[in-house]
Amino acid sequence: MLKRHVLGEVCTGTELVPSSALAAHPLAESVSEVLTFTAFCHDHWPVYQRFTCAIAGSPHQGSDLARTALRVVAANWPMVLGSASPSAAAWDLLSRQCTVTRAESASRAHTMLDRLEADALVLRHKVGLTARRAGHAMGLPEADFELLHSRAVRNLNFWA
Repeated sequence: MLKRHVLGEVCTGTELVPSSALAAHPLAESVSEVLTFTAFCHDHWPVYQRFTCAIAGSPHQGSDLARTALRVVAANWPMVLGSASPSAAAWDLLSRQCTVTRAESASRAHTMLDRLEADALVLRHKVGLTARRAGHAMGLPEADFELLHSRAVRNLNFWA
């Protein structure tokens, strides 16, 4: 049987989540969980890091925030995998993790808008992602992301 902390060791190769940080959060019961989390890290890390850097207003603080968020995702990996959309569940955990660490410009949008609407604006306008890539990061189809983004812009204009 695979040791639960192996997931952290696998992720160490990505230099995203150190095994020492995950050792306290036993995760993987199977090789498939290890592999899916590793693939998830490789796929989502670039966007998570860019988003958290934009939110924090600092590359160093943003990278630390992204690592912390991935630790939270790792600790909740069975729940994330069991959800209808693992990417959406993981994004929700990331977004909630970021609520306390928002740069002033990002914070204004987040006080005026729903959390996910503000996230959509940050992904499109501060990070510069396409609707397809931003939707993928948030676990949404492109059309749903476009709707969320449009609603955010409309609501932002309403408050302006």
